Amino acid sequence: MRLAVLSGKGGTGKTTVAVNLALSLAPHRQTTYVDYDVEEPNGFIFLHPQIRTTSTVFLPYPKINGACTLCGKCSEACQYHALAVVGDQVLVFPELCHGCGTCGIVCPVGAVDEVKRPLGQIDEGERGGLQCLQGVLKEGESLSGPVIRELRHHEKGHTSQVEEVVVADCPPGSSCSVIHSAEGSDLALLVTEPTLFGLHDLKIAVRLMREMGLDFGIIINKDDGGPLIREYCTIEDITLLGSIPFDLEIAKIYSRGLNLMHEPKWDDLFKMLSERIVTEVNQRRAGGERA
Repeated sequence: MRLAVLSGKGGTGKTTVAVNLALSLAPHRQTTYVDYDVEEPNGFIFLHPQIRTTSTVFLPYPKINGACTLCGKCSEACQYHALAVVGDQVLVFPELCHGCGTCGIVCPVGAVDEVKRPLGQIDEGERGGLQCLQGVLKEGESLSGPVIRELRHHEKGHTSQVEEVVVADCPPGSSCSVIHSAEGSDLALLVTEPTLFGLHDLKIAVRLMREMGLDFGIIINKDDGGPLIREYCTIEDITLLGSIPFDLEIAKIYSRGLNLMHEPKWDDLFKMLSERIVTEVNQRRAGGERA
């Protein structure tokens, strides 16, 4: 079972939901928490896992050797403008290179060699039986895609049984990074706030899920009991999976870098939420089998 936790924008409480949901599931099911928000991973701040291994993610980029005839075919073919023929040399801009290898394919004289540069890293650890993975994009880099792809590869290496649970803490927004980290999930959990800004970005996330063909439901964070999100769910026929109340105590716990499962009240809330989500996934699976 794979659960993707998303939000239309940052700061809605996505990581709060993902971390505490993983902690509530771990005592009962083999569970893996994966932080795909590689530009700003913060799940480990609250989980404090024991890091077992760290591996570097590399990206290849071209290096022009002495066989170059300055024909310019490599720079013409590069859609990312990572190469340019200037005077009697070919300039390479590694930060713009996406590692596609097109320049090497089109070069007629084999003047393009590949070298690698570190783009980020994958950390693997454990906390009390909960398996923990995170991707970290190197400072100054902008290409999160290769790190996310490598993280998906590591996730698959951790999960081999059908009944295992993966809680994927996805990036905010609706970019390609979100798509790559959410695809293939059994259920997407869209975390939102009961504000007009929250509703605006929630609609974007809902449209993305429908275009991807993913089952999804909504969780309201900082719930003040208002009708804004509930009315939207009713109109759009979207399942409201649960809510987390607007409570100053939660903010205080969060500010200390702790998870909510330390407090019995919030422990019970997330246990009920996790049971509701598991039931929802099983019901949808059964409905799909009957169809």
